[in-house]
Amino acid sequence: ILFLFLLSFVDCAKKGTPSGGKRDSIPPVIIKSNPENYNINFTGNEIRIQFDEYIRLKDLQKELLVSPPLKYTPVITPLSASKILKIKILDTLKENTTYSFNFGNSIVDNEGNPFKYFKYVFSTGAYIDSLKLVGKINDALLISPEIPTALLLYEINDTFNDSLVFSEKPTYIEITKDSTSTFEISNLKEGNYLLL
Repeated sequence: ILFLFLLSFVDCAKKGTPSGGKRDSIPPVIIKSNPENYNINFTGNEIRIQFDEYIRLKDLQKELLVSPPLKYTPVITPLSASKILKIKILDTLKENTTYSFNFGNSIVDNEGNPFKYFKYVFSTGAYIDSLKLVGKINDALLISPEIPTALLLYEINDTFNDSLVFSEKPTYIEITKDSTSTFEISNLKEGNYLLL
């Protein structure tokens, strides 16, 4: 009995904090989209994208680029953690136009792993516009251009004039992604453009 009594004062378990395992370093993965990415003949006003894990939106105001720009900012949720990303379009979309939502690095999982440069594209017409403009920015006054640099494409048509750039949104918009100052504006429709 004395021996059992003495054993009750001996620590049997090892004290410490559980490690929790390896840190998640894999970005979220899309399970399905409704309608599917690169959809044609789009007529709805809501897009739902489901991920394999909980995501949240980080710096969406700075990261999101919609081309061509919409008059009214779309409502994009979740504001907190969710497995479903919803895009509610408040605008009347133009006919036979390809729209792209570039999310940059704004979609992250709970560990902060970004789903880099996710782009959701759809067309209100029978095909997705497939032309692209690729280039590199150089600055005549500076050794290297400011980062990021915004690129604006204005369509040159019958209504185009020089003051249009001060009064209307561009037809397409893109931002350089890194310090190489390279850019790619994709899903362009055929036409003549002014690049700023």
